[in-house]
Amino acid sequence: MIGIRAAASSAIAVLGLALLLGPVTTDPAAAVVAERLVRARAVAAVSALDALRAAVQPGLDAARGAAAAVVSGDGPPSPLLTDAAALIAGAEPAVAPARRALAALASAQVAWHPDATPTREPVAAGELASIAAQLGSSGPAADSFADLRARGTDLPGVLEAVLVALERGAVAEAVELTSQARADHDAIVAWETDLPTLPVWIETTDAMIGAVEQILDATQAGDAAAAGEGAARFAALADEAATADRALRIALSEGGASLTAAPLERLAAVLSAIETARATAAAAISEPDR
Repeated sequence: MIGIRAAASSAIAVLGLALLLGPVTTDPAAAVVAERLVRARAVAAVSALDALRAAVQPGLDAARGAAAAVVSGDGPPSPLLTDAAALIAGAEPAVAPARRALAALASAQVAWHPDATPTREPVAAGELASIAAQLGSSGPAADSFADLRARGTDLPGVLEAVLVALERGAVAEAVELTSQARADHDAIVAWETDLPTLPVWIETTDAMIGAVEQILDATQAGDAAAAGEGAARFAALADEAATADRALRIALSEGGASLTAAPLERLAAVLSAIETARATAAAAISEPDR
């Protein structure tokens, strides 16, 4: 009831001002009253928008940090995404005061000059909560991606470990590591993506694993010649391996960024709209709409 009464009182005041001024008023006293009302409401709007911006910015910073961790972090990124989502959702209470302040400014501007263009409200009610939910829901996919990233980037090291194990005569260990390498490769192959650089990595690492498997099979069979051929195949792939590694990193960067791109773009757009609305309201302080 209190809110309704306050809104009604504000509307009556603005209506009274409009009736007092009329469309072509030349009353200096009325002009001063109108100008002061616009200035006062512009000041209030700037203050409310500053509070909204201060509430949103930490969430955007945290979301960007979480997005970076999706691509290159050391652990599961979902906790960072959850924390960022909580910060964004926590900014929602600052939306309503900013919207009310801008609506009040627009009412005063239109009452003073009916042709005035009201300042656009920068964010809809519930928009920040929606963005937070979208960002938070990306956590499971981000964790799965982090696992794929680790499998892909660690695979060359696993293959090197196979060769080291064979040199030590640890055939059972070499068999286990080779199986791990093949499973990691298969996981990347199964990744549902059409990133153009990934096939380069898939083809090269498949050949590398095949060479290691030949070495292992030949070693178990006591076939030194076949083992040597496998070693030569593996060594010949060294230059291609470097290219494959770069291809994988490009694919991981693009694939990881896509997981959080939508909520980040929405949040950045909100912050940009807040800045635009603030600039417009600030201009009304020194140059009220006439």
